Amino acid sequence: MNRIDDIWVRSLYNDKSIVYLLEWDDRTKSVAEGKLPWAPTQVNIDIKEQDPKTGEEGSIAANQNKYAVYNDAVAIETPVKWKELPAPIKPRYLFGTNEQFPVDIVKWEADGSIRAFKGTGWDKDFEERDTYEESLKVLKSEWKNGRWYVMIQRPVGNKKDQDYDEDTFFEVGQYIPTVFFAWDGHNGDAGRKMAVSAFYYTFMNPPIPKETYIYPVVIAFGVVLLEGWVLTRRANKKKGKTL
Repeated sequence: MNRIDDIWVRSLYNDKSIVYLLEWDDRTKSVAEGKLPWAPTQVNIDIKEQDPKTGEEGSIAANQNKYAVYNDAVAIETPVKWKELPAPIKPRYLFGTNEQFPVDIVKWEADGSIRAFKGTGWDKDFEERDTYEESLKVLKSEWKNGRWYVMIQRPVGNKKDQDYDEDTFFEVGQYIPTVFFAWDGHNGDAGRKMAVSAFYYTFMNPPIPKETYIYPVVIAFGVVLLEGWVLTRRANKKKGKTL
């Protein structure tokens, strides 16, 4: 059973980067003690319940936590070659479908780490993208009053500086398929034990042309001038008749 029900997402972008602000409710801040017994790229992890550490036998407290504590975490997944995805595959990918249609995964963990992975299948371990991680930034990560706030910045990408086989390129005015994942460390979440969002799109609204702001002002000014001219002409005609 998963304890994370909702993730709220907002984003901003410029010509170089896109920023995601992710918020979700989590009653406990979970950070693993010591090194985890698996590599960050592993997804096939056997999570087993353990004997509760607190509370009397049969009590509510004794059933609150039957897992070792791992890191709270969140991830953003987008397909790399989203323009080439065949229709049946487009809405149904988790961790990628195969080598031909990999996914770009950016994952933050509560220990402060942020990593980039390439996914090629639901049950296949990730491939780490060390060079891409250098361009990722965590602008904010805070747990407050039972809620996580995590702000992640990543490049929008271009074919000149990045690898088209591993990195998603975000294009203005295009719908980029997007899925979000969250892990509750106190719930024993790790690997494929996690919360998965519905299928969404990242859409970067095209910038509003400057003319959109200039034309109304020019038109309004022209209307005022025209109205003034008409009123002045009418006044002059009336004066001429009186005379």
